[in-house]
Amino acid sequence: MARNLIIMDSSASMRRIIRTMIQATVNDAVVSEARDAEEARGLIEDAHYHLVIFSRESSDKKWLEFAQKRLALPEGQRTNFILFTSSKKQDYFEEIKRYGIEEYLTIPCAANDLGELITRICTPFSLRKARRYSVPDAIASLEQGSNSFAAEVINFSEGGVLCELDAPAQLNWFMPAMISMEFNLDGATLKVAGLYSVARRLMVVEANPDYSPRRIRLAYRFISVPEESKKQLAQVFRVIEQQEGLLGYED
Repeated sequence: MARNLIIMDSSASMRRIIRTMIQATVNDAVVSEARDAEEARGLIEDAHYHLVIFSRESSDKKWLEFAQKRLALPEGQRTNFILFTSSKKQDYFEEIKRYGIEEYLTIPCAANDLGELITRICTPFSLRKARRYSVPDAIASLEQGSNSFAAEVINFSEGGVLCELDAPAQLNWFMPAMISMEFNLDGATLKVAGLYSVARRLMVVEANPDYSPRRIRLAYRFISVPEESKKQLAQVFRVIEQQEGLLGYED
């Protein structure tokens, strides 16, 4: 999942510098810019952003109150905030902490410092909206037209699946696929079918001697899940969680 960020500062050159630092260190960042608090609030109210990096000069009490409200939202809806400033005065750092903003960055700084701070605040775990599950020996079938490709299920959730397979020449990974999954749970085979999906990410796991992909991992997002498929997924989740409960009791 991409990390959606806003850089808020009145200076176009400063926004460009911060954007360049982010893009040099955070590969999945999608960066928007705002000149002032009003523009940034408009962006946040129209779409979900994970993080706002704002300057001291572009903020005021109303902005800090807005940030405080965004930080108080449930985790899946929350927006995080980082202050950047050239000042080292502790009084302002203490003021923003009273509004719940814990992170700040003193500039100038190295791009890696900013990248590490963004990565720590916006971890992959915090970006996930749904729990992921993993079942040994689970398999998936990816169908595109008359072609069908078998894959190993690495993990899955109500929103998508990460699978691994040998890289077939006929697979158009950038095109949608109809996915079905099969699980051996509690002595029974459970199936989930009819998951119309689009690929969000591809990673080469192994390469051939000519450097072409030999084995790949594909992250798919489910974009259409029929009611029957939702019921099948819910049953799989329920069985997994029951097994986890038994394991926890035995420990």
